[in-house]
Order: sequence, then structure tokens, then C-alpha cells
Amino acid sequence: MSRTPDGRNARAVCREFLHYLPLLPFVLFIVAGVVYTAVQSFGYRVSVLPGEVYRAGYAEILASAWFYRSVAYSLFVATISTALSACLGTVLALVLRGLPHKLYPFALVYKVPLILPHVVVGLVVLVGFRHPIVSGRLPAAPGSVALITAYVVKSAPFVTLLVYAVLRSFDVRQLETARMLGAGPLRAFVRLVLPVIRTPAATASVIVFLYSFGAFDLPFLLGASRPAMLAIDVHNRYWYRDLSARPAAMAALVVMFVFSVVFVIVYFRLVRRQKHGVRHV
Repeated sequence: MSRTPDGRNARAVCREFLHYLPLLPFVLFIVAGVVYTAVQSFGYRVSVLPGEVYRAGYAEILASAWFYRSVAYSLFVATISTALSACLGTVLALVLRGLPHKLYPFALVYKVPLILPHVVVGLVVLVGFRHPIVSGRLPAAPGSVALITAYVVKSAPFVTLLVYAVLRSFDVRQLETARMLGAGPLRAFVRLVLPVIRTPAATASVIVFLYSFGAFDLPFLLGASRPAMLAIDVHNRYWYRDLSARPAAMAALVVMFVFSVVFVIVYFRLVRRQKHGVRHV
């Protein structure tokens, strides 16, 4: 029987490949979308007319103020939303871990925002911000405040879900032992609890940040027209401008995709180095 260079037989390799075969349509769909976006960003396949080619969009976006303005605003919204979601979600997970077992079924209400689609959460926030009591205090809503609120309402329970899953296996007796040995609550938390929840909280934060940075649905519903999130600017320039603006819109999408991939790669490299005890970058 033939074997692979690592010593496995061909039948085992084929069986392992068949396990991943159902994922192939999704992978091809994503790859096709990325390739088509990249092709359009270079000015090809923009028009239905054969042979019609436009200028590549990368030089245009690098020289355009709207691109940097949208990127800065998107990073601002994503950073604030992620920070608030991570803090609130982690605190909620710690509170849930300290609840008596009898009360935990009532605490499952935190999962409701996870079930609701983003658009529904956005509509709830929009209705709330249009209430006279709220709108009188926040005249600029909907906008940055409403958008960040919707992201936090949707994302904080997601952080709670990941952090609480790790905290459930944490032995609370370690904290009691630390206090008996003279450690204060803050020192015990930093030395015992924080190392346990750091990785799931960071992983959830990366997911929340990348979604908040590149999402379209909530910014379309709640975001301000100026400044606009990058996804909204790309949508407007692709659909509501002439064909010559489409390569720049697609180039902006490619930049968003590359940024997300690099961000994830750097994060997992840092996590891997941390697990191996390497603290320097």
C-alpha cells in the first residue's frame, strides 16, 4: 500500500480529505468572490462590454481623502465597540460564574442578543434612540453612538459566551487558597483568573473587531452619512457612481480583506509564541 512522506497510507489521507469535502463549496464560493473582487480592482471585468478596461483602483484610493477618512472612522468605531464589548462581556461572565446554580437559568437571558440577527438589534437600538427621552439627550443619534451601542449589545454576550465557557472549569478553591495565603482580591484575580480568561477574551475581541470594522448591515441602518464606515463608502461608490469608480471600490475591499488576514495571522502568531513562553515580538 502506498504511503505519504509522513508515513500515512493513501487510504487514510483520502478518508481525511472526505471529511473536509462538504466545506469545498463554501471555500470555492469565498475564493471566487475574492478573486473576482481582485480582478475588478485592477480595472478588468468592470463593464459588460468586452475588452473595456479601466484604471486600477489602488493608486486612486491611496491618493483619496475619503479612503483614509473612512478607514480612520471604521477603526475608531471598531476599537471603541470592541473595548466596551470585551469589558462588559468579561464582567458579565465573572458575574455569571459567581451566581448560585439555582439562579443560572434566569441568567440565560444574556444569550437573547446572540439569537437575534444584527438587523433586529439595530432596529431595537434605532427605536430606542428615537424615543423622546433618549433623542433629547443624544441629538446626533443615529450615528456613532447608536452604531457603537448596537455593536456592544450584539457582541458583549458573544464575549461572555466564550469567557464563561472557560470560567466554568475554573476551580474557585484556588481563589480561597490565595486569600488564605494573604493575597488580596485584585492580586488573586490578576494571578489566577486573568491568565485563564485572557485567551478567550482576546479571541472574541479579534472576531468582534474585524466584524465591526468591515460590517455593512448595522452601519447601513444606523451609521451617519458623513463620516461613513468604509463598507458604506465602498457600497456607495460601487453602485451610485459611474463605472470608473468601481475599481477603487473593489481595491478598498481588497485592502480590507488583506488587513483582516494579516490581523488574524499576527494574532495567532502572538498567541502561539505566548503558549511557548516567548514574550517578545
